[in-house]
Amino acid sequence: MRFILFTVLLLPLAVDSKGIFDSLFGKGSSKDQCPIKLYDVKDPSFTGMKLYANVDTFHPLLRTLSKYAKDCRVKIQIKQGFIQENSGLTTLKINDHSEMAFRLGEGIEFELVDRDNKLLCNRLCLQKDLSKLSALPDAKCFLEKVSKNSDFRQDAIKPNVLIKRPQLNEPLSKLESKRKDIQEKCAKIKIDA
Repeated sequence: MRFILFTVLLLPLAVDSKGIFDSLFGKGSSKDQCPIKLYDVKDPSFTGMKLYANVDTFHPLLRTLSKYAKDCRVKIQIKQGFIQENSGLTTLKINDHSEMAFRLGEGIEFELVDRDNKLLCNRLCLQKDLSKLSALPDAKCFLEKVSKNSDFRQDAIKPNVLIKRPQLNEPLSKLESKRKDIQEKCAKIKIDA
């Protein structure tokens, strides 16, 4: 009788032991999981493509950009976010921090639109000196805020690309192993536009 009672009491625990283990200790180490996640689709500061980015390193910066956009009455139209590589690209060599940032989930290609989603500032506009944007005060406001934030770097050649500023001790060779790790962990995520 005791054996039956003992079995009946332990059976639910055995069936749900994985759930209990996961809730107590988490589903494996976060270092083993893909860090690329969809950014908040309800954030009205972003339009265009769905924005996938590194949840640990770039989502906080996206929240900063969102605040700047709201303060300056613009929206950020996303043209490109995280780039998921084909699994066969094992010999890919990246020679540019901006290209690397897209593969790490730490960069966006963008344009600025007004609150009605009408184009405000495209690539040509974004390359202008801030002093020449007086006719576009909202775009100028946003770009001034971004330029003063040391966490961002606007690409000099492609001014419509904004990335997380690389650390001085992060040469491309060091970022290469990080890229391979993220691409491996995120090979199975489905990214919809």
